[in-house]
Amino acid sequence: MHPDMPLGALISVIHRNHIIALNTRLRPLGLSASQLPILLFLSHREGIPQEALARHFHLDKATIARAVKRLEDGGFICRKIDPADRRAYGLFLTGKGTEVRDDLRVIDAAWERALLSVVPETNRPVLIRLLRALAEHSIAIAGTGREHGCD
Repeated sequence: MHPDMPLGALISVIHRNHIIALNTRLRPLGLSASQLPILLFLSHREGIPQEALARHFHLDKATIARAVKRLEDGGFICRKIDPADRRAYGLFLTGKGTEVRDDLRVIDAAWERALLSVVPETNRPVLIRLLRALAEHSIAIAGTGREHGCD
């Protein structure tokens, strides 16, 4: 790896390899890497509306709608009308979604453990805190022009 590779490229390499590794492990379950975070989130927040899911993952409604449709078509989730707002649908794991939940957690944790194995254990909390700060700040500055010093 080139020592002058910019931060964005480094993050991109990690992300691409994360997707490749997850897809390899999830394919036998009939899932893809893009579906994993949604299923893991729903495993502890069942009933959440699709719009709230889009906000949580900082994705547009169309992207979430496609992902939800694929998960629904695959039998992993279902939509149920929200009794409090009959125009809204809550998302729930099906029996099939519940069956794979523990496997998904193991797959996700194994990737994180393998990736972090090159970072001394005492530095891991600091690394994660810094990455979280960068992620949150990237959301805050996206599209504002501030990344170029234009306030």
